[in-house]
Parts: sequence; structure tokens; C-alpha cells
Amino acid sequence: MAATITAAERTRILSVALVAVAVATAGVLVYGLVASRGVAGMLGDLEIYSGAINYALAGGDLYAYAYVHPTVHGLGFTYPPFAALVLAPFALMPLLVAKTLWTILTFVVVVACLSVLVRGAAGTPHRRPSVERQGAAHIAWVAGLAVPVLLTYPFLHNLIVGQVSLFVIALALFDHLLPRRWQGVLVGLSAAIKLTPLVFLPYYLLTRQWRQAAVCAGTFAGASALAFVLLPGPSVAYWTDKLWQTGRVGRTDSTVNKSLLGMLTRQLPDGAPVTLIWLVVAAAVATLAYWRASRHLREGEALAATLAVGALSVAVSPISWPHHQLWLVLAAAWYLLLRGRTPLVLGIVLFAIFFGYPWFDDYAAGTAGPLAAIGVELPALAVLVVLGFGLLPLRRDLTGRAAPEPAVDRA
Repeated sequence: MAATITAAERTRILSVALVAVAVATAGVLVYGLVASRGVAGMLGDLEIYSGAINYALAGGDLYAYAYVHPTVHGLGFTYPPFAALVLAPFALMPLLVAKTLWTILTFVVVVACLSVLVRGAAGTPHRRPSVERQGAAHIAWVAGLAVPVLLTYPFLHNLIVGQVSLFVIALALFDHLLPRRWQGVLVGLSAAIKLTPLVFLPYYLLTRQWRQAAVCAGTFAGASALAFVLLPGPSVAYWTDKLWQTGRVGRTDSTVNKSLLGMLTRQLPDGAPVTLIWLVVAAAVATLAYWRASRHLREGEALAATLAVGALSVAVSPISWPHHQLWLVLAAAWYLLLRGRTPLVLGIVLFAIFFGYPWFDDYAAGTAGPLAAIGVELPALAVLVVLGFGLLPLRRDLTGRAAPEPAVDRA
């Protein structure tokens, strides 16, 4: 008589199989990218970080360094000086060692982010029944989500260019896991590295999280002050001059820029008051995002609130490169962890968008066909999907009854 496989054994087998698929996916990606681009063609942004920091250590100006590459010219260090302090260890390594370690950390951190999502979803009444905090089911969900996430263009872009965005996102995402008295520290550190996480500060204030707001602002100020002490010249240059030179970051009208400002710049006619229109649109989107985040927090869903504010950072930043949209990829993964038809559809739609848009390269305005012109804007509109529907199931998705009110930890 054939042995009966229990449900727990099936889950363990599934988790092992999915881990194998995820590891194989990562291996194939790295092999394929290195084979097609060469080691020298990978992690260009990491080369910029390393080159600029070493240039500064040799007595040069951190922000005067210009990256020279066969396909890219003139790019330099664009982050606050504190970022140079954080990234300095990589600059001191041999470049091949730094690239290898950075690539490994990229995969480790994205898996850690997915683990946080699965654990967070397991603690909400809105989860799918199979989502668990730990054990084989937890591993299966993390590995299963890792496969589509690794294949999205935002992750591939982050991997290829060696961007710091994923690490900055992870800091902000992990912040709510800290003891309450320390919450805000990781967001403040991430903002000192890359300014976009500062969108969390109004969220803290609007939701009356006074301690988190103070800790976030204090950490940001302290990290920036430390950089001023250790790097006084670059600090003065950045805060008084380089910060305001938006052209150093890239072209706003580039079709690779997936921010709302980028979309408006491309779609509005010449002579239109683009900046004014963008400010109005950005204010409306920010209002929606903070309202969503506040509601999620009131329902005890701090992680959903964090994802909503992270999505806002993608929308309102003047420049949002594909790797910035990892916030939206994580939102897509989060949807798949929730029960109900609407979250499932939203997750599939978002993943479809982020699988599809590598087909749309940068092009001059008016030179692409109508379908490409529409398709290239879908990633910029994806944030409106996330904020419009929110990051919790609609009540009609919850067995036709009102959703149970989760307990809010007020400790």
C-alpha cells in the first residue's frame, strides 16, 4: 500500500522545490547578464560610487568626479555626503570583490524584504490561509514570490546597474520591526543616504506618531551632521549647490523616468505650465497616499501603511528610475499574499506591467508608435493603482461580510 503524504510533508516538498527554482533563477540571471554584458558592463552605478569616493580620498572633489565608460559619460555622485561614508567600505575593496559582494547582498536583501512581507501578511486577518509566519509554508511563499520579483525590470535594473535603491527601500521597510522607541531610526538613515524616504516624515506627523517623527528627523540630522564634520567641503557643496542641480540626476523627459513629473513632461504640449500642474497632481497624490496610509495604520496594518508611503516616494520624486519602482514590485507581492479576488487581480496586473516594460527603451518624443507611447507610461500610472485601491482587500472580497477589526498595538 502506497504511503500517504501528509499536508505538512507536501508543504516541505513544495518549499524545497520553490527554493531550488528561485536559486536557479538567480543563477541564470547572473550568468546571462555577465555573459551578455561582461563584468565590466555590470554595476556601473557602484563604479560611480567607488570612483567618486576614491577620487575624494585622493584629495579631489566628491561631486566633481565624472564616470567614464564606453556607453555612458559624465555621470557623477549625486547622493548626500553621508551616503559616501556608508559606501566607503565598497570603495576600499578591489572592484571585482565589491561587485561580487554587492550582487550577493542584492539577492539577500530582496529575499529579506519578501520574508518581511510574508511575516507581515501572516499577522493580518486579510491573509491567504496558507501564509504563515515561519516554517515550510513561510519559506515556500518567500521563494515562490522571489521568482517573479527577480524577473521584474525594476529588480533587473537595480541588479544590472548596482544601485543602492534596494538597500534604501529595505531600511525603510524594516523600520516598523524595531522596538517602538527606536522606530524612525532606519527611515532617518535611509533618508540621509537618499532623500526620497523623507516622505515618511509627513506621514509620521499626520498620524501623530510624534516619537517616530522626532527619531526620524533627529537621525537624519545627526547623520548629515556627521557627514558635515567628516566631509565639510562636500557637505557645503551638496546642500548649497549640487542638491538643486536636478540635471545632474538625469533628463526629466526621458522615457526611462517613471515619475509623474516625467509622464507629464512627455505628455503635455510645449509651453504648458508643467511644474505647476505637477505640483497640483503631486499634492493630490500625496493626499491620497497619506490618507490611505493613515487608514491602514488605524486598522493595525503598519506594513501596508509603509508600502503606501513608499509608493508615494516613487510618484512625487521628480526622477524615478526603474529601480525606484521596487516599492511597487513589493506592493505587487503583498497583494498576492492577501485573500480575495481584487488583490489577486491587482498583483497580477502590476507584475504584468513590470515584466513588460523592458520592451520600451528611451526614445525621443513623438518617435514611437501609439501603443509604445501608452505602454511606456503604464509604470508611472501603476502607483495610482496601488494608492487608488489601497493595500488591503475590499470588504466585498472578504466572504461578503465586513472584515474583522484587527487589534492595534498601542504599546
